[in-house]
Amino acid sequence: MKYLLVDSNNLSCRICFAQPELKNSDGIYSGLHFGFFQSLINLKQKFPFHNILLVWDGKSKRRQIESENAVKEGIVPLVYKGNRKKDEIPIPLLNFYEQAPFLKRALNYTGIPQIRYNEYEADDVISAYTKNLKKHSEEIVISTSDKDYYQLLDSNVKMWDGMKMSEITVDTFKNNWGIEPKQWVDVGSFCGDDSDGIYGVPGWGEKTSIKAIKKYETWDKVLDDYKNKYKDARINNIDLNLRDGGEDLFTYLKEKISEKGRFIYPEITFDMPYTGVLLAFDQDKINGSKIEIMSLMFEKRIRLAYSLKKMDDDIPSLPDFDKGPLNKEKLNEFFDFYDITTLKNAIDLFE
Repeated sequence: MKYLLVDSNNLSCRICFAQPELKNSDGIYSGLHFGFFQSLINLKQKFPFHNILLVWDGKSKRRQIESENAVKEGIVPLVYKGNRKKDEIPIPLLNFYEQAPFLKRALNYTGIPQIRYNEYEADDVISAYTKNLKKHSEEIVISTSDKDYYQLLDSNVKMWDGMKMSEITVDTFKNNWGIEPKQWVDVGSFCGDDSDGIYGVPGWGEKTSIKAIKKYETWDKVLDDYKNKYKDARINNIDLNLRDGGEDLFTYLKEKISEKGRFIYPEITFDMPYTGVLLAFDQDKINGSKIEIMSLMFEKRIRLAYSLKKMDDDIPSLPDFDKGPLNKEKLNEFFDFYDITTLKNAIDLFE
């Protein structure tokens, strides 16, 4: 059997931003409907023998709880996806929220199964299906542009980005990044993810993170090596020297600004481990690397980011792919209402 798992939220949001102004003759937004069905038709044509499942986002209860606790502890300033302010939602996203219920109803007429779990995001549900299906499947294709799905790539699991018309397999991933797909979560634990409000280590970007994971394999092995490297600095009372100096020494670090007017050591706090080591490095008392010491100071944040980036694949009672009947009459009415009649010729693809 072959399967095509579609991250419907990922696809929908990209469509809304790609064609935000499309409306029908009555002035009702129709871009999401046209774009989604056109994409679905393209997928049916490219993968005619795959069983399709459309997966929609719920809210991740686990991630919400973990990030709320982290905010209380001062590990991060905002909860997971807390950077998405309700009063600053872009117009294309507002259009998505408005059109999505009508789109989902129309998709029911195709007979293609849809699923949404209240306490899990689409990537978790797709991860769980992938884990269960790949043991006895010829091929699983995940339709998305989200890099988080790299962690699911396997010998019979690949990604397809229909808007860029690009395919990502285990081999292409390894050639591009030089690591194993499962290590992509470790990369994200250091560099974070701005789009989801996942905080990484200041100064650590994707390239720096990949370089470290290539060398040490996992995030915890990276930190173990750095801890060993700077253990003598801590033993030699550098942390004690900081405490002896009090807040004045910490303020010296906190307020230090680069020539470009940026803070050199953003987000550090007085109670962080290795703050004294950072001070010694800054004053040329020890040799080392700023980004290495910063990673040791933000170990709790790295651990949190790893957990937030890692998909949940243990979801109980996943339903089977039960394809329903095609309702051509209702689909025709839908296409007529939104003035997307050019798609009518492809309705038979959904049989």
